[in-house]
Amino acid sequence: MEPFPHAKQAIAIARNALEAAVQGKTYRLPRDVPPELTSRRAGVFLTLVKNGKLRACWGTLEPQHRHIAEEIVASARGVLTRDTRFPPLRADEIDRVRIILTIVISPPQPTSPARIRPREHGVLVRSGNRSAVVLPHEGRTVRRMLTLARQKARIREGEAVDVYVFRVVTIEEPTPPKPLRSPAVPAPPPPAGHAERPLSEAPLARGW
Repeated sequence: MEPFPHAKQAIAIARNALEAAVQGKTYRLPRDVPPELTSRRAGVFLTLVKNGKLRACWGTLEPQHRHIAEEIVASARGVLTRDTRFPPLRADEIDRVRIILTIVISPPQPTSPARIRPREHGVLVRSGNRSAVVLPHEGRTVRRMLTLARQKARIREGEAVDVYVFRVVTIEEPTPPKPLRSPAVPAPPPPAGHAERPLSEAPLARGW
């Protein structure tokens, strides 16, 4: 599959909007946003990962704004406080979270568990007025995705559910650098023959 065009710019919008929101400021999109991000509508989810664990996630399956760039900004605002599973994100955490953007590129379609591809599909599970979404990076197996969806929606095992899948693009921010040591405590020298591995600056995009 081809990489998502302008993945780096999409991540930059998410990061800048998140930093503005946590400071209580209004973020305005720059004038040079690529047309691919301002001419299409899509649902967007923004996930925050801290120390390899989920910190918060917020977004919508259906677009609520004029284009993808605005959806990213709205998800960045929402992820701070609207995921009630977690406490609100604090300003001192902002440099320690990694952003994962999930852009919905096809509407949910009914399916059977046997046809779910965990690395490619998002999953929607519904029972009556209860429903929940699980994104590809949240579960490595079909069983895990369905279990998570039931837990999120508070649907007991054994209850009948309708299962839907939707296709997504996943854009992952590079791992944030570790905080610098205090100047009063110099870092120990690396072992002989050890070379530092530079962090990649390019976001990883898959699924477009």
